[in-house]
Amino acid sequence: MRIRVQGMSLITLILVLTCSTSYGQEEFGLFDHAIDIGPVLHKGTTSFNPHTGSYELSGAGANIWFAKDELHFTYKKLNGDFRLETEGHLIGEGVDTHRKFGWMVRVGLDTSAVMIAAAVHGDGLTSIQFRKQEGGNVEEVKSTMVMPNKIHLERRGRSFFISVAHDGEPFWTVEIPDLDFPEEVYAGLFICSHNAEVVERVEFENVGIVYTEKNK
Repeated sequence: MRIRVQGMSLITLILVLTCSTSYGQEEFGLFDHAIDIGPVLHKGTTSFNPHTGSYELSGAGANIWFAKDELHFTYKKLNGDFRLETEGHLIGEGVDTHRKFGWMVRVGLDTSAVMIAAAVHGDGLTSIQFRKQEGGNVEEVKSTMVMPNKIHLERRGRSFFISVAHDGEPFWTVEIPDLDFPEEVYAGLFICSHNAEVVERVEFENVGIVYTEKNK
């Protein structure tokens, strides 16, 4: 833990939660639960390797779009402001070019919950996808970067930021402002096969959760 004082009114507690052998007894590493969201046809899985700190997720799901999400989600509850960091890649050739993976933050675990996701697709399309109201349609802002391996999703108050990059290159960042999320949210890794009949796999490495807390 590092404590950094900025001015007189803000103490930033930076807890970089990285995986080590100390997590060997925990089934999901940094995370507390792994579930399928929506009416998926095939059960997803999450595997954590305590020796490498990597995660492998498998999952199905027709899509994350319109008013219904179908995916496999590995998550923990977080409060306040935070940044989620990882490097990820799909395993195998896959079936659908729109299969996707990345970070997701949700208000609830039902299929139409308010949410936001930093998503990398099988064809390299990268975007931030979000649902502002429960039961509403998903909106999207596309990145100019194709198939990044570094994926960050950050919360600062009512704003969320997606930052993506290739190794050794600058990050591309975009802000989605004024989202009405509660203090406590569900945050974690996800995969969606974009084909209800298919199960896809993804590997995540260098997974970290960095969060800040203001003085009260």
